[in-house]
Amino acid sequence: MSPGLSPVRVDNEFAALERVVIGLGAPYQRDKAQVAREMAEFPLLPNTARKAEVLALDYPDEELLLKEYGDYVGVLAKYGVEVLRADPRAAYSFDYTCPRDIGFVIGDLFFVANMAVASRSDEIQTIQHYLQRIDPANIVHPPPDCLIEGGDVILLDKRTILVGYNQRSNRRGYEFLRELLAPRGYRVLPLPHRQLHLDCCLNPLGLGHLLMHRDSLHDIDDETLQVLETLEWIDVDAVEREHLATNLLSINPDTVVARDHPACSRVNRVLSGLGYSVEAVGFDGVPATGGSFRCASLALNRAHPA
Repeated sequence: MSPGLSPVRVDNEFAALERVVIGLGAPYQRDKAQVAREMAEFPLLPNTARKAEVLALDYPDEELLLKEYGDYVGVLAKYGVEVLRADPRAAYSFDYTCPRDIGFVIGDLFFVANMAVASRSDEIQTIQHYLQRIDPANIVHPPPDCLIEGGDVILLDKRTILVGYNQRSNRRGYEFLRELLAPRGYRVLPLPHRQLHLDCCLNPLGLGHLLMHRDSLHDIDDETLQVLETLEWIDVDAVEREHLATNLLSINPDTVVARDHPACSRVNRVLSGLGYSVEAVGFDGVPATGGSFRCASLALNRAHPA
């Protein structure tokens, strides 16, 4: 490796987390007129029974976001995780809370996401100072017709990848990853869904479990289903899903950071009963915008699995 380079490595979703970029609490939505214009780019919310309630959610203020991110950093520091932050001076965005969208790591490759929302396409520049430490040969830019965001890419193990598609990623994005990674020995499986990102309804855990809201998934092909059935399913209901109970982050195989919220409490208790250490953290600001801990965290390095 050349001097000064800092390689990335992620082989699954739950090996010990070593280095991560997490979101920013500020600046956040300061230009409300610009926010209103750019929000028009976003797809409409699904017409669920709770649509009116979701639409009524107030967006958080910076004070709340800064406090909650501070608490989150405290948990990560307790486990020795190196926490990196974006530089908001490098590019404009009305919302820097969810860096998972803008890129993702598979093995030793960093993928620059093609964003479905045009106003966020420059956000990758806010972490350019970290990307400059990665060997350029290991940075992948998908072609323009491939929409693929990090929330739709889930690494089950070091050779099996789920790729969701719906609002923010398209089937061409899945096909691109399959064509690129299959020669490297990866099995890349499609998983269409009905949510913003796949990690809003599905998340594998380190002791062999899979958090899942079944009704969010559809047209699952036989090969994908066979792989999912190798894990023990933990069913999440519609209310738990809408409060992002699946969108937790594994710090190591038996430790997760999860939302401390009444709608997530049952799932947290189930996980504790299955042997997980659950670090429950108040996190209401980012979920009000549509994401939670996984969305707020772009993992750059996890320990190599055995």
